[in-house]
Amino acid sequence: MPRGLDDRNDHDRDGWSPVEFEEMLAAQQGRCAICGGRDPQHLDHDRRTGWVRGILCFNCNGGLGQFRDSPELLSEAITYLKGTTWHRVLIHPGVFQMCSPMRGRPPSRSS
Repeated sequence: MPRGLDDRNDHDRDGWSPVEFEEMLAAQQGRCAICGGRDPQHLDHDRRTGWVRGILCFNCNGGLGQFRDSPELLSEAITYLKGTTWHRVLIHPGVFQMCSPMRGRPPSRSS
């Protein structure tokens, strides 16, 4: 049974029945609406409007919750992830320097 569905009335707290859940899951080819993982079990909804957005796996559902469903925070996280990768930059023939587009130090060699 999908997470959030209530055994007592056969509907979740948002009024979705197991049949409606299975129909949406079939429309998503049985995959998480974000990562495509198999067997998602979490009915995701917009907390502001109450509208159901899709069915997610545990990790994607939790991830959205950790970012408080904020597109702005998620965008900042993406910028952070893309901008903190250290690159080898050729500064002179045969001489490279490790640098990052963001502030910070290169990773230590011991880790």
